[in-house]
Amino acid sequence: MDMRKTYIAAALLAMATAGGAKNIYVSTTGSDANAGTIDSPLASLRAAQQKAAAGDTVYFRGGTYHITEDQVMGVEENIYATVFNLNKGGREGARIVYAGMPGERPVFDLSEVKPEGKRVSVFYIHANWLHLKNFDIVGTQVTITGHTQSEAISIRRGNGNNIIEDVAIHDGMAIGVYITKGANNLVLNCDAYRNYDPVSEGGKGGNVDGFGCHVRKQDTGNVFRGCRAWCNSDDGFDLINCYAPVTFDHCWAMYSGYKDEQTPTPGDGNGFKAGGYGKQPQDAPFDVPRHTITGCIAYANKSNGFYANHHLGGNDWLNNSAWANKYNYCMVNQKVWDEGVDVDGYGHTLRGNVSYRGKRGDWTQIDQAGCTIENNSFLPVAMAVTEADFVSTDYAELTAPRKADGSLPDTDFMRLAPTSPLYAARMGWQFDPADSPSGIAGVESGAARGRAGAWYTLQGVRVASPHEGVYIHCGRKVVLR
Repeated sequence: MDMRKTYIAAALLAMATAGGAKNIYVSTTGSDANAGTIDSPLASLRAAQQKAAAGDTVYFRGGTYHITEDQVMGVEENIYATVFNLNKGGREGARIVYAGMPGERPVFDLSEVKPEGKRVSVFYIHANWLHLKNFDIVGTQVTITGHTQSEAISIRRGNGNNIIEDVAIHDGMAIGVYITKGANNLVLNCDAYRNYDPVSEGGKGGNVDGFGCHVRKQDTGNVFRGCRAWCNSDDGFDLINCYAPVTFDHCWAMYSGYKDEQTPTPGDGNGFKAGGYGKQPQDAPFDVPRHTITGCIAYANKSNGFYANHHLGGNDWLNNSAWANKYNYCMVNQKVWDEGVDVDGYGHTLRGNVSYRGKRGDWTQIDQAGCTIENNSFLPVAMAVTEADFVSTDYAELTAPRKADGSLPDTDFMRLAPTSPLYAARMGWQFDPADSPSGIAGVESGAARGRAGAWYTLQGVRVASPHEGVYIHCGRKVVLR
């Protein structure tokens, strides 16, 4: 008898009986006529969702689930063939969990799902308080030859408080995770790699980002943490047309704009594209969100590593590391809301960032007088950066297997050696921005509220009348008392 499996089964049974929550099991050898127990598993997510209630966990046993078109659960928005239509939610403190069995790793293979004239959404989330964890999605298809896209995981209907954790989306034609409506969603420790669309728009691959968030003003609190994107045919992480602040925290983007490490695509190829609205006049002025990009790595992306993308305001770029991108840091902004003209980037905070050997340069299009620029390897003073500053420059470390809990692998890539002057300055991805020599710009009295320039919360939301607290003003962190 396999004692390890016995212990796992006992632990899962104990979890199920606590608080009345139950476990439901799905297997490649199951049947939807079964009870859904560990010894009598179901065959499909559709059947499992029918049985699930708030607080329950659906466990998928290991193996490859070869999905066919007759398993598509519905059509949404008249265009999306929703393979797994998740429309039953949990509640606070009692999520519905869809997870790979502990110690096993299920794979959902979508290679045979090719609905004519439809976009594919593999996991279409139309519910709140869900948790997806510990599985792979491969082979997602595109069938439309015009402008289109498919999505492995979609949040498009205003749903929130969902967690997507330790999911790997790879070797397909779809965007990894795509959010257009919904607040307080956490994308944690997910990977998107080797995704390229050779079907639509002549094989341009211009709509296959690793991760995309393009939400409404009210959809605050979306965070991407510990995620990796490499060899996706467009951008690694994309926030174009995003009207609420988003955080990228300790994420890695490599070889964006490539099919593989040797083959570029016609896609844009930026590592982190943080903002922008198409460099065109807008219908009216609006409160522009302030995104946060912190502790991230951008390596060998076809275009820019960290890119403001004609944004209409500043972002916070804190303790990031970049190497071998076209430009490692490009902060270009659109001049004003009603004029589609580029200008050097304004309103940004760049603090504690490291740049090494950008193909065309460390940085471009930064209005130094209009930004807060402190303690970077390239500005306000250019420091000599050499390979000796780093413990390792081995890219293979970035694509190493994740830890057992799904977190990022330990890496020395671009980790600063203790002998480096950059280490002493607490620069780069390995240091917390709070450890930077720079920080609070000052403590101001209430009269400061009347000064020109926008005030933002630390989450990037613009505030018309700031009260006591800590805010971002003109790119600096200020305490109002």
